[in-house]
Amino acid sequence: MTVKVEIKSKLNQKISKAVDLYDMKTAGYLNKVANMYRNYILISMQETPKGGRVYGKRKHIASLKDNAPAIDTGRLANSFYVVPATKSRNYSTVETKVKYANILEQSFARGGLQRPFMGKESRAFKQTEQYANAKYKDISIGKTKILWAFILLIYSQRFILF
Repeated sequence: MTVKVEIKSKLNQKISKAVDLYDMKTAGYLNKVANMYRNYILISMQETPKGGRVYGKRKHIASLKDNAPAIDTGRLANSFYVVPATKSRNYSTVETKVKYANILEQSFARGGLQRPFMGKESRAFKQTEQYANAKYKDISIGKTKILWAFILLIYSQRFILF
């Protein structure tokens, strides 16, 4: 007499669903952080202390050194956009294609105007770091909270030539 026992498990299927759910929640978290970064950039530009050079037909008052650039025409402020994270793209970015953004951001030593609004020295970057490190605790799968996460906020500049 032979007894055959077959055990079928749905463990792999359940693990796959959990991983998919975690990836979706993580992408949502990354997109929230990217949107907050964009908002902090805009707020810093709106609240920047003005006291620099006055120029132009419309009398634009520039921001002071080491502060975000003051909004004049709104071209730079309206150019920021978020490239969202997805299940297969595990990062999101805040970008602009305005050519003069890099000149505003760079230090005097590097030939710029030293008006940080996106870089590591900027108020927006520091606020976003704090927000990101506080919000990662909100990622959960069902009733289980994720107790760890690796948060890396990276600032990188890309030169886009048209």
